[in-house]
Amino acid sequence: MTAGEIVLWVCAALLGAAILLFALQVLMVGITFSLLYGRVQHAFSRRALFSDFPEIPVRREFVPVSRHRKLAVYHLGEKNTKGLVIVSHGIRDRAEGYFSEARGFLERGYRVLLYDATGSGASSGRSQLGLPQSAIDLQRILTWAEQNPAFAGLNFYLYGHSWGGYAVSAVFCKGAHPRVKAVASLSGFNDPGYMLFESTSTATVHFGRFMYPALLFVQVLRFGRAMYDTAEKGIRAAKNTRFLILHAEHDEAIKLNGASIYARRKALASEGERVKFKVIEGRSHLNAWFSPSACEKGEIYEARYKQLVGKFGFQLTKAQEKSFYAPIDRAERIALSEPDPAFFARIDHFYEGKDDLET
Repeated sequence: MTAGEIVLWVCAALLGAAILLFALQVLMVGITFSLLYGRVQHAFSRRALFSDFPEIPVRREFVPVSRHRKLAVYHLGEKNTKGLVIVSHGIRDRAEGYFSEARGFLERGYRVLLYDATGSGASSGRSQLGLPQSAIDLQRILTWAEQNPAFAGLNFYLYGHSWGGYAVSAVFCKGAHPRVKAVASLSGFNDPGYMLFESTSTATVHFGRFMYPALLFVQVLRFGRAMYDTAEKGIRAAKNTRFLILHAEHDEAIKLNGASIYARRKALASEGERVKFKVIEGRSHLNAWFSPSACEKGEIYEARYKQLVGKFGFQLTKAQEKSFYAPIDRAERIALSEPDPAFFARIDHFYEGKDDLET
């Protein structure tokens, strides 16, 4: 065998090994995504449920998105006429998990539309699929709402948190929505690709970076061009819509100056007063909208839960979960999910076009 043939065999072996390694990475990513985005069964809750407030009527219906798929939507405050707030929830959650935010807007006189994203709550799908899916689902809900005579004459407003915080901005990459007058995005990420990198590299630094090419490949394969829809692009495209970008000061899930929309504030300065930015001081990813007393109570439960997880391992069993949540009755759930009036007043003022906000 000549030297040239040996070199060819070595190159072929290295290429084969690289392809095999990448294939194994893709397989591992598939398993990881099934855990990250798989349907979550919400058997227990620390937050108030629809059933905890029988005085607030909730009407559910289904929006067909294909022959075999549908999204569940929930109507609240149907007699309110101030405007319609469409709420986009976070990943591994569902509409009912954002009942506190809905109550905050109801108290300000808005009609509220909650919906379960793909693979969430009562909606179709075995999983939430991935990061771009939230904007895809919101586009479907918005298009349906714009054509629905039940909402005739109402201005539209969007509110989203985390996964939903990305959706309420990136949705404008998919088309114009002139009825949406203003948007409030809380702790949203800007770019799905960069968010994948930040989340994996934060959790398992070197392993996450090693897996990133396969992570990105799988999501691009699934979503195509939608993977490159960013919140910043959506904000720039929505010329007649105003945006309030909020971010929790101590957010560990989406870093304030990392993958967040907030981190793009200098780049978006060219949009002028149409886009405003505000840090929610002293708050974290999952409590920015709760009252101070609810946050204080929530921190106690969070500490207890983390202690149990550390004691029993990575994940609690159903029996352990049941034991932890058993003492939390209706009154305690309501106390733990009390909306912060100041938080919703700030968003309400912005929706109304008032300029008394810090930039």
